[in-house]
Amino acid sequence: MSLIERASLPEPAALSKPGPEPAPGVLPGSGPGSEPGLRPESVPGLRPESVPGLRPESEPGLRPESEPGLRPESEPGLRPESESGGGPELMPSRRPEPVGVSKLAGAAPVCSLEHANRASQSKLPLRGTVCAFEQVRGTGDREVARLADLQHGHVHLAQLRAAGIGRGALAHRLGVGTLHLALPGVYLLGRPGADLRGRMMAAALYLKGDGLVSGLAAAQLWGMLDTTMCLRGGDPVDVLVVGRSARAGRGIRIHRIGSLGRVDVRRRQGIPVTAPARTLLDCAAVLDAMALETVLFAALEHGLARAGEVRDVLGRNPRAKGIAALRELLEAPARPRDTRSGYERRLLSLLRAAELPLPATNVQVAGLLVDAHWPELGLVVEFDGWAYHRTRAQFETDRLRDQRLAVAGQRVLRITGRQLDHQPYALVARLASLITALRLATNARPIALGLVVP
Repeated sequence: MSLIERASLPEPAALSKPGPEPAPGVLPGSGPGSEPGLRPESVPGLRPESVPGLRPESEPGLRPESEPGLRPESEPGLRPESESGGGPELMPSRRPEPVGVSKLAGAAPVCSLEHANRASQSKLPLRGTVCAFEQVRGTGDREVARLADLQHGHVHLAQLRAAGIGRGALAHRLGVGTLHLALPGVYLLGRPGADLRGRMMAAALYLKGDGLVSGLAAAQLWGMLDTTMCLRGGDPVDVLVVGRSARAGRGIRIHRIGSLGRVDVRRRQGIPVTAPARTLLDCAAVLDAMALETVLFAALEHGLARAGEVRDVLGRNPRAKGIAALRELLEAPARPRDTRSGYERRLLSLLRAAELPLPATNVQVAGLLVDAHWPELGLVVEFDGWAYHRTRAQFETDRLRDQRLAVAGQRVLRITGRQLDHQPYALVARLASLITALRLATNARPIALGLVVP
């Protein structure tokens, strides 16, 4: 009879007499006076784990970590055995105890479940209700530099933590000038002071994904403003906060809204920003009719938005401020006018008020870009500003332009910003007289201005 068959036979009566209970963790038959042949490890080829219900002696029977795939934290309220032995006991749910050393990719060893969970969650991107920012992929200053390069020089505190920059390391970098506090929770890498795009990115990071750049700042980011309307260094950046309140930071102007459609959210140069159609609606609340016409023209002319998209935004926001002015411009039979300076817009407003015919603005005449043109009258108006026309080269250029326009049959009238500022009504009166005279001359000699010699 083989040893395996002997192990499967019932014990003789002499050996089955009741005796003392085996000690915890000791297999039956392994104590003093038992047959050596009945111990599973004494049978050649027989492994203890091959016998159902048997465990190796080295493993306490109730340790959850001895089961493959079972970790102590997977059992709610189950605490591992203490060093003094004994079985597991049920405890109220609280922070799990350390169970060993685990390593995260690219990070230092983590010595507790709490730290491991925190480190794994910190690798997630900075995400809010509107947008998410760049995910942290490494640790140390190299990763911080990568994030700052993608975010116009700025990083958020959550990204620094995920990159392994702790409180002490952050204080050191602030002390030596590697990092500078731009806004609460937002830091600038390198030299202090950011450009306008950096300020926009800092404002978006400050809201942690719950808002985006809007208003005039968004219009400038899309290239819809002329140089006279662009933000200056001290002007605040408008941001739209969705679904919550937020405290305005330094250089930030907060606008709150309950909800925002996904179609209204875009990215421009990595900065979360409102879509051009939504930007037009926000600009309508702060711009006059002439400036709004300029922004609308730029959006339509450059293909940033279509008229149907703007009408869709108006339909979804029927009570928005400035909606009437924007709808009037959309429904007007004439195309919005391209104006590139405040003087051009002011002149158009004066001509409208005087009920005089309006010129085409910023159009090509005889191969030259002119400020205002009445094609039916052969009249060109050019604005002369002292800041741009006081040099010898510019003086010569202006005279050459006048000669080429005269050869093309156009009469050139030059006006200055000072005249518009201090004598607007006298200027309009002179323009009205000239327009009337040209109308009469055109009716008397309709061919006179039709001869064009390039």
